[in-house]
Amino acid sequence: LNWLLFLKFRVSSTSCGGGSYLVIKLKYRGSAGRRKKRRPKDHLAMNNVEASRVMAVLGELLADLRRISLVTAGSLESAEELEEVMGPELSQILMEHRGSAAKVQTDGHDCLAPTTLSICRKLRKNPQLENQLGHLFQEERSAGMIELIAILEKVKARTYKCLTTTMEEENSEKDHFEEVCRREEKAGKERQTLEQQLRVERRERSKQVNYMMGMESRATSELEQLRSTSVKMITSLQTDAKSTLESDLQAYQERDVFLKAEVDKLRAELAMVEAENRDEEMHLRKKKTKSEQDVDGCLALYDSEMSQKEKAFQEELAVYEEVKSTLSEDEAAWRELRAEADAAEEKAKKKADERARRDEKEKRVNKAASVIQKAWRDLHNSKPPGGEDTGKKKKGKGKGGKGKKKK
Repeated sequence: LNWLLFLKFRVSSTSCGGGSYLVIKLKYRGSAGRRKKRRPKDHLAMNNVEASRVMAVLGELLADLRRISLVTAGSLESAEELEEVMGPELSQILMEHRGSAAKVQTDGHDCLAPTTLSICRKLRKNPQLENQLGHLFQEERSAGMIELIAILEKVKARTYKCLTTTMEEENSEKDHFEEVCRREEKAGKERQTLEQQLRVERRERSKQVNYMMGMESRATSELEQLRSTSVKMITSLQTDAKSTLESDLQAYQERDVFLKAEVDKLRAELAMVEAENRDEEMHLRKKKTKSEQDVDGCLALYDSEMSQKEKAFQEELAVYEEVKSTLSEDEAAWRELRAEADAAEEKAKKKADERARRDEKEKRVNKAASVIQKAWRDLHNSKPPGGEDTGKKKKGKGKGGKGKKKK
C-alpha cells in the first residue's frame, strides 16, 4: 500500500485582501518500504488493518481541517493580541502564516505548507488552545470551509461503508438493487396500465360531466321558469290576501261591536242574579260551617275510640306474646321428655331382644344336648356284651406272636 493524499484549498476574506492558501499534505506508506506487485482487479480488497489505517488517516484529515478552519482573517490580524491568551508559540506561528499568505499574494509562490503543518501540530498537541481559538473565532469560519468539512465527512462515511462491506453484503445489495429494478419495471407497467385506465375513466367522466351539465342547464331553465311562475303566483296571492284581510277586518269590527253589547247585557244580568242569590249563599255558607264542625266532632270521637281499641289491642298482643313464649318453652320441654321416653323405649326393646336371643340360644343348646345324649345311649345299647374285652385279647396275641418271631 503506497498512497499520497494532498489537499489544497483557499480561505476567503483574509488579511491579505485576495485571500491566502492553506495547504494540508498527508502522506502514508505501508509497513513494507518496497512496492508490492499489483494484483488483479478482483484481488484489490483491503484487509481490516489497512481499512482501519485509511479511516484513521481520513479522521486525522478531518481533524486538521477543523483546526485550520479556526484560522480566520480575524485570528491572523489579532495574532499579536493572542500572545497573552494562547502563548507566544502559537502567536508566532500565526504571524509567520500571515507573512506566508502575504508572500503568496505578492510573489505567487506556494509556501503555506510549513506554517499550516505547524499550526495543526501545535493545536493537536494542546487541545485547550484549539478550544479557546474556536470559542473566539467560531463565528468567523468561512462557509466554504464548513461545506468542505461536511463533504469530507460524507466521503469518510461512504469510504467506511465501502471498506466494511463484504462480498456477501455487496452481492446482497446487488440482488436487492436488481429486485428494486424489477419492481420498478413492474410498477412502470402497472403505471402505464393505470394511466390507460385513467384515460378511459376520464373519457367516461367527461361524458358523464357533459350529460350532467346538460341536465344542469335544463334544470336551470326549469328553475327560472318556476321562479317567474312563483313570482306571478305570489303577486296574485298577495292581492287576494290583502282584499281578504280588509273584508275580514271589517267583519271583525262589526262582530266586535255586537259582542261588546252582548257582554254588557250579560254583565247586567249577572249583577242582578248575584243580588238575588246573596241571601241564599249566606245560608249555605252557615250550613257548610255547621257541617264541618259536626265532621270534626265525629273525627275526634273516632280518634278516641280508636285509641282505646289500640290500647286494648296492645294489651292483648302482650298477653299473646307471653302465652306464645310459654307455649314454645312447653313444646321444648315436651320434645326433651319425648326424646327421653323414646330412648328408654329403645333401650327396653334392645334388652327384650337380647333376652329373647339368649333364651333361644339356651333352647338350641339344650336341644342339641338331648340329641347328643340320645345318640350316645343308642350307640351304647347297640354294642354286644363283652365285645370290648375280646378285642383286647386278640390284640395282645398278635403282639406276642410278633415278639417271638423277632427272637
